[in-house]
Amino acid sequence: MFARAVVGVDGTEWGREALLQTLVLTPPDAVVQAITVLFTRPAARAGFDAARWVHILTEEAERARAEAAAMLDSRAGSSARIERGEPLPVLRAARDSTRATLVALGGRHSSRFLGIMLGDSASELLHDATCSILIARPSAAGVWRPRRVVAATDGSAPALLALAAADDIRSRLGADVEIVSDAPHPARDLVERSREADLLVLGSRGLHGIAAIGSVSERVAHHAKCSVLVVHAA
Repeated sequence: MFARAVVGVDGTEWGREALLQTLVLTPPDAVVQAITVLFTRPAARAGFDAARWVHILTEEAERARAEAAAMLDSRAGSSARIERGEPLPVLRAARDSTRATLVALGGRHSSRFLGIMLGDSASELLHDATCSILIARPSAAGVWRPRRVVAATDGSAPALLALAAADDIRSRLGADVEIVSDAPHPARDLVERSREADLLVLGSRGLHGIAAIGSVSERVAHHAKCSVLVVHAA
């Protein structure tokens, strides 16, 4: 699931964190595509200032792309590029064309225009459920590492994939993994546990057992205090 990743980068701390965490989670031979979306249509509302705003947005996108390229540091097969269009269709197209197994976005976006444009993309990509999604949040302890991972399971096939992903992170990165099952209120319990964790890992759908595990994945992804990896078979 970490073989091919698409990361939305927008020049904000949150987009930067999404790329940093992707580089931590993926093995050295993984292909990472950093995508900066340049959507200039709203600039038309500026009237006579439209050309100036298009220029500002273009420069901002280029700075975000250049920063991402430097972070990738010539990783084989990986690249950072600007794609024009609306954020969600652009990210979906990049995901599909690269057959991505992971899409990563920042867990929050600032008032900067490029960040606003990515705002609802995470929710929509979670709804798509065509590959795993990483919602990245900065660590209060400094540089993010998945030292403590909480994995949720209900015994379903998606939950077993999530456990396999957590075990992969444990074996490659030395993480401590806590497995949570039979929680009476899954979403609330996982959000609470996220306060002391670096990463929550859960399946995209629960089929039996604690069926709510899968249905609450989006709520957990948006309300958790740490990064969240929602696992789905690509």
